[in-house]
Amino acid sequence: MHWESIETNWEEFKGKFKQNWNQVSDEQLEMAQGKRDRLARIIQRTYAINQREAEAQLSDWQNAHINIDGHFYTSPAHYKSI
Repeated sequence: MHWESIETNWEEFKGKFKQNWNQVSDEQLEMAQGKRDRLARIIQRTYAINQREAEAQLSDWQNAHINIDGHFYTSPAHYKSI
């Protein structure tokens, strides 16, 4: 559940992020550089939701991709697209 794992491996996670938030542009993803606070703001603005909901969605996504030890899940996540 360590965001650093996502940020460090952002090139790998960008595509997974885009699968869940497909209205986010590639340019927005590049500007975010894997930073959690930036991604939350992008989700909030793009989907016209409040900060709490954006954070909740991002946390759910994070938990679907990284286990408690901070390692990547090797099996596909069963998180549904928004």
